[in-house]
Amino acid sequence: MKQRIPVIFLQYFRSKSRLLPLLFLASSIVGISGCYPYSNREVVFRSEGIALFKIESKDLSDFYKFTKISTLEHPILLDQTKVKDYFGNLRYSKRTAIGYFSDFVFSDHELDLLSRDLPFALKALPKDRLLVLVSKYDDTQSVISYDELTTCILWAADSRLNVLFGRIKRELVDKDQTLEFNRWTRIEEIQLAQSTDGTEIVEAENFDFGLVGGVPQRKWVVFDLKNPTKYKFQPRKQYGPVKLTDENDRP
Repeated sequence: MKQRIPVIFLQYFRSKSRLLPLLFLASSIVGISGCYPYSNREVVFRSEGIALFKIESKDLSDFYKFTKISTLEHPILLDQTKVKDYFGNLRYSKRTAIGYFSDFVFSDHELDLLSRDLPFALKALPKDRLLVLVSKYDDTQSVISYDELTTCILWAADSRLNVLFGRIKRELVDKDQTLEFNRWTRIEEIQLAQSTDGTEIVEAENFDFGLVGGVPQRKWVVFDLKNPTKYKFQPRKQYGPVKLTDENDRP
């Protein structure tokens, strides 16, 4: 009996040692799949520069605590014109080393793509889901410029359209990442809680900010769906090449 103990122990150890690689592989898969938020998202639409996903409300931390809503009012019916009216005038400010920089949240062509695709996703949004938008666009379109990422979560409640921004025009320096859908859509968590990364939406008269702890959360924009006429897209000034006359051409 005493001689069999080492043999039994060795067999037991070998069986366990075979399990270790399998356990490590399984834990690695779980870790990779859960290393970024919204890993259980459902793709609604994807293109070269826009991705739309459905997520559960519980995937947005403290959603009901901060919003204080009872039910979501989905689906959301907006046509292309109204998407431009709501989103086209939004500006953001960014703190830089030389001061504050301000520009439109969505560039002209980016806004065209958004107004084309977003209405279909909003119309198909279930009552118990939120919509995640990821937009990737290069404003400059030069050989040395990079795609920039803008992210937000959308929902409707109490006759108001809510847009909670995460990253706004954040540069994707890795060009290989911009070519792979599953890489540039792995976004950082978007939070309702007060936080800052140096960017915020510029205040305007025709929309409100959501309140967190009684203080405006300046990445949480609220539009009034009962008064759509309050919002009208203002066409942007287009800058073209300077046309020189013969007189101007002279030295």
